[in-house]
Amino acid sequence: MSSYEYGGRRYDIPDMPDNMRRMTGPLFALIIVALVGVVVLSQVTVQVPSGHRGVLLTFGRVEDAILPEGLSFKMPFTQSVVFMNVQIQKAESVEATVTKDLQEVSTTVVVNFRLDPASVNEIYKNLREDYVSRVIEPNIEESLKATTAFFRAEELITKRAEVKATFDDTLDDRLSIFNIDVVTVSLTDFQFSKTFSDAIEAKVVAEQDALQAKNKLEQIRYEAQQLIIQAEAQKNATIARAQGDAQANLIEANATAEAIRRITEQMTDEYALFLWLNQWDGKLPVVYTSDGQSLIIDISQLTKRDDQGIP
Repeated sequence: MSSYEYGGRRYDIPDMPDNMRRMTGPLFALIIVALVGVVVLSQVTVQVPSGHRGVLLTFGRVEDAILPEGLSFKMPFTQSVVFMNVQIQKAESVEATVTKDLQEVSTTVVVNFRLDPASVNEIYKNLREDYVSRVIEPNIEESLKATTAFFRAEELITKRAEVKATFDDTLDDRLSIFNIDVVTVSLTDFQFSKTFSDAIEAKVVAEQDALQAKNKLEQIRYEAQQLIIQAEAQKNATIARAQGDAQANLIEANATAEAIRRITEQMTDEYALFLWLNQWDGKLPVVYTSDGQSLIIDISQLTKRDDQGIP
């Protein structure tokens, strides 16, 4: 039994049993072997995260083999792995350019891109992991300058879809050389100089006033056309009524003439006397002499004389 002193007091330590003493050596050796195994296992395996690819390096030299997601093996101590993100990533910048009509404009550009999973070893060999600052951002600037040079300042707004498509194609052609795919692009917040902005605002106001005047003129034309149509309709109605009245009068006149003709053809002395008597009011004709005396004419005597041939 051994002992030791601490704080003025003596403590006794019992001796380790012989069987425990015999197991200590193998236990330590087992622990050492386990530690060595863990180290070796960590050197021969690698876990590639989801959404990444592994670039295999042998003493710093890029190998052709690309490690997929999940567990892979490598040579211990001589090989290492760099993880390359192949998910959709975003690069955003504010760029100042000049339009076709030499107007200064700045805009915010957002580009969603993705590394080609089959070419991450080439990307790492040429650009390491600095592809955003070394390739993407400079090409965004150059592509935007090349795009705005094709359009007038106002067309950046009026032809927004065409501007976006042109920029998208230009940037995609530039980045495809580096095995980087452009997924989507976004051009937002075009900012022009104050002078040009004021000019655009004045032009818009003038166009709105012109449009309002045009609409007012169209309204006046429409109302005038309506009045013309109404007047034409009234004229046609008046003409139709006049033609109708004339036609009716003509028909009536023709009927009267036809009646007179027929009556004339069928007229006899007896029928004439009948007509005369039919309209007679029953009063005998009276003739006044020069002295104011009245004489009543006997119609029958007149008729009798006519019948007897007396003059």
